[in-house]
Amino acid sequence: MKKIFLINLLVILVHFCFSQPTCKIQNDASITNLNETTGQYQGDGIIGSWSLMLQAFDNNSNGKLDEEERKKGNTNKHFYQFNADGTCLIHTLKLKGYYEEKNDGGRKRLYTYVYDEGTPVRENAWYLISVTKTEMILLSQDKYAFWIFKRV
Repeated sequence: MKKIFLINLLVILVHFCFSQPTCKIQNDASITNLNETTGQYQGDGIIGSWSLMLQAFDNNSNGKLDEEERKKGNTNKHFYQFNADGTCLIHTLKLKGYYEEKNDGGRKRLYTYVYDEGTPVRENAWYLISVTKTEMILLSQDKYAFWIFKRV
């Protein structure tokens, strides 16, 4: 229970640290998402270790990481290690959990779960925007912020 509280606290702190009063969230924002036939999904996909490199806001709510948004991004700390058997380690605390990749209305989704005293609890739900051999771009469930990870 303490681990879940700590994770939630960190997520809230990150959210407030990156909040900008001028950002407007539009619920009807379109999301250009990962499609395996586009060539954006390369190599082993998400299998491997990923370290958060940058967080950037989707200021124009178009679901795409624009160059200007990338330039305005901030660094932060987060970590995922996705294993081929569906298990994963989450955050810099390396909490044990598992993940699921699903298609949702033609969009690729990534759901991560941690174990809280043996019970799985959802840690996050992402839109999987792109994965290359060196970079993975996730869009937050609220379509507010991109999390750009580098493979480590």
